[in-house]
Amino acid sequence: MGELGGEPCPLWLQRHLEAAGGAVPFSTYMEWVLQDPEHGYYGHGRVAFGRKGDFVTAASLGSTLATLLLPQVLQCLDALASTTEALSLVEWGPGDGGLSRDLGILLAQARPRWRQRLQVVLVEVSPALRQRQIQQLQRQPLTWRHAHPTELAAAPVTGVLLANELLDALPVERLTRGEDGWCWQWVHCPQGRLGWHLGPPLPDEIPALLEAMGIHLAGDAFPVGWSSELALSQRSWCEAAAAALQRGWLWCLDYGHNARRYYSPQRPDGTLMAYARQQAVGNPFLQPGRMDLTAHVCTDLLRHWAEGAGWTWCGEVSQGQGLLALGLARQLSRLGKADGPPLAQRLARREALLRLVDPAGLGGFRWLLFQRGCPTPAPGDLLAFQVPGGKV
Repeated sequence: MGELGGEPCPLWLQRHLEAAGGAVPFSTYMEWVLQDPEHGYYGHGRVAFGRKGDFVTAASLGSTLATLLLPQVLQCLDALASTTEALSLVEWGPGDGGLSRDLGILLAQARPRWRQRLQVVLVEVSPALRQRQIQQLQRQPLTWRHAHPTELAAAPVTGVLLANELLDALPVERLTRGEDGWCWQWVHCPQGRLGWHLGPPLPDEIPALLEAMGIHLAGDAFPVGWSSELALSQRSWCEAAAAALQRGWLWCLDYGHNARRYYSPQRPDGTLMAYARQQAVGNPFLQPGRMDLTAHVCTDLLRHWAEGAGWTWCGEVSQGQGLLALGLARQLSRLGKADGPPLAQRLARREALLRLVDPAGLGGFRWLLFQRGCPTPAPGDLLAFQVPGGKV
């Protein structure tokens, strides 16, 4: 049983679907349209960050984010500095490389004695984006390199691993309540038109997993047709991140909801969105390969996967709370001083600061912090997490 779709399926994608048997899990479709090296949004390098691009990321607002994150990054690295190991700042999915570039510059200024000890490591699957990152990272003073996850697993590093706006772009599965019960929601392309297709029934472990998050699929709370996402790929990612870092901190920054909000019966079609030219639409089949696809992070599920992979939970805050704890208010106050930079610069910086804490936008990000083998600082002493709700 399937549903006819309305969006035309490009020939390259039709060929993928035909080779796979005609219908595929949504995660497979999402991987293709984002990462295909010839046609994918990220794989081909079509992605355009910033105000003039398809969407604004926190890192695309200049060096403001790096400046604010620096005290927490320094606190984490300082906690590891007594070891004899080299220190690494790892960014997994670094976009155009701007955040790593800015943090490299700031770290070299703040801890000049670390210049021979500290390296920047970028984990990027897209060859096109790697070329952008090479151009950016040449403009900072620290040693840096690209590394594949298998390379890091073979020689894990010590330091801080940042996943900034990465997890929302990992492939997700879609589940739906059909007339005959819960099943996966797959993708097919009858008559050259993309659409949803009812896939296999959910295996028993999926309702059990969601029940552990406090979500009960049995009963009448969810009507027929209710659909949402399940980020099964985050489990293997958390394991890969743990394999890459023998000792240190994992800091995830992304759009997210707890399980109760994510899987609310009042959210009938999940969080899946497509982005292009500063516009968000709910149709994931629109211009495949030419639009970004994202799904919010279920923070309870991410914590579940991370702890299962050996990470220790440290805390969670909203980006707005975290940035205020790291001194954003002081930054705003300084911009009001008459002896500051020119007015145009101050206004631009003020706009960037306010966008980072806007609760309807980037300020609604969730920050989740985990650690491996780091007894100090204690979770309650972490600078960015010293706010209500931020402590364990």
